[in-house]
Amino acid sequence: MIRIRAHTLLCLQGFRGKGYSPEFVENLAGIHEILFENPDSWVEVVDAPDAVCGACPHREYSGCAINGPLSEEEMRLQDRHVLTLLGLQAGTRVQWREILDRIRGSITGAGLPGICGQCRWLPLGYCREGIDRLRDNAGSKAEIQTVRMPAKLHEEIT
Repeated sequence: MIRIRAHTLLCLQGFRGKGYSPEFVENLAGIHEILFENPDSWVEVVDAPDAVCGACPHREYSGCAINGPLSEEEMRLQDRHVLTLLGLQAGTRVQWREILDRIRGSITGAGLPGICGQCRWLPLGYCREGIDRLRDNAGSKAEIQTVRMPAKLHEEIT
């Protein structure tokens, strides 16, 4: 079982092997590979630091500090918004396949600005493309294959 913040469920749709540090990218790439190679994997959806945050250089004892001391509270609000949109509660355990179905049924790429706010990744369009691709491939046997993104690049964003 992998613990994942609710908002990170959306980030995973657009992951392209980029991140805040090589360690962060390696960790996220590993999680991404597990989930997309094994859609029956179990995920605990949370509104707190998770398996991805463990390797983030912006994580402090109190949680996320990427945008300063209020970052963790902003992330929790974002997580709760996504939980509501997906019809889940913090602590829910669900298979990755069901998460993909819930994202497909309730979130559009065009709706991400209202969810993701000031995320520094939003202007790059990766998550929007990933969500749109997920929705476009609904019901396709190639769906999981199509959604996967290469996780071999180790580029950073600051």
